[in-house]
Amino acid sequence: MSFLVAIDGGVGAGKSHLAKGIRENLPNISILRTDHFFCPPTDFRVHPDPEMEYRRYFPWTRMRDEALLPLLRGEAARYQRYDWETDRLNQWIVVKSNPIILVEGVFSSRPELRAFTDLAIFVDTPREERLRRMRARGHLARDPENNWLLPWMAVEDWYLSTVRPTKYVQMTLQGF
Repeated sequence: MSFLVAIDGGVGAGKSHLAKGIRENLPNISILRTDHFFCPPTDFRVHPDPEMEYRRYFPWTRMRDEALLPLLRGEAARYQRYDWETDRLNQWIVVKSNPIILVEGVFSSRPELRAFTDLAIFVDTPREERLRRMRARGHLARDPENNWLLPWMAVEDWYLSTVRPTKYVQMTLQGF
């Protein structure tokens, strides 16, 4: 039996850093990243509605079927990850099932995934700090026109204000 922990928060909030720190301090942890399952943003050139994009950006059913269900059955998950640099599905990933499974990434505590989650954490980091981190990672330099960032942030804003994940998580951590 596995214990599943969702680590949610906006882009650049520190979710991956938290997951890595947990893995370094506890044995037998699997990490599943929502980033590996996003749909290529170029598939959605027109961004008419943040709610529609929220539903389209992250194919949670693919993550459920190819990764969550096998991991929760005690089997390894095998899936193709989305490559943000090439904008397509690319490398095959295998994630071993362990007693603790961390699902790390934006939208990891969305309503459709709550039935699988034993504990949900939200990393709450100020927007300016998240943007600073994205600049430091070079993400904004690759997208000076903000072709993906502005629609992405609109979707995150919709998620935070409408889905309200912080209302349903068991723990909110203040990002730094």
